[in-house]
Formats: sequence, C-alpha cells, structure tokens
Amino acid sequence: AQRLPPFSGRYDEDYGFVTVEAFQAGKPMVTPADAGGVLELVDDGRNGFVCAPEPRAIAARLDRLWADREEARQLGEAGRERVREIGWDRVIEELIGELP
Repeated sequence: AQRLPPFSGRYDEDYGFVTVEAFQAGKPMVTPADAGGVLELVDDGRNGFVCAPEPRAIAARLDRLWADREEARQLGEAGRERVREIGWDRVIEELIGELP
C-alpha cells in the first residue's frame, strides 16, 4: 500500500500522480482525508482507504492491509482499473491540446 502524509501549506500535489503510479502498480492507497487532489482518485473501501489525518488512523489501515493480503490485492486491482486510461502520453496530449 502507498501512503501519503497529511499536506501542509508548503507541500501539495494537486492531482495525485503518486496515486496514479501506485494504482498502475496494483497497490492500494491509504491517504488522509485532507490530501487534496488525491481524493479525486481514492474511493474509500473500493481502491484504498481515506482516513483521519492522524498517525493511529493511518497505521490501523496499513495494519489491516498487511493482515488481509487478499483485500489489499483486490483494492489494488480496483485502483489499476481506476487509472487504466491515465498515462503521461494522455496528460501531455491534453496539455498540448489546451495551447492556442
């Protein structure tokens, strides 16, 4: 499982490319509820977990995935499907397509 720490005002990832890369690798995400753009991709209980931005809450979800490898695999596969059509080629095409 991949985990993102709570974001502060100095660090932010608007879209969540780390999440895309984790899902492409078939890994579920564990992310705090204040993670910004990552929440557009992580569906709690379907392809990972969204939890309180507290160490114990994050650790509990990681422990759950460690204890239930089948659930971790299923969440990871759902994540892979979620980002199936997202890739750098598509991102570049969309960025270039927006140029005048």
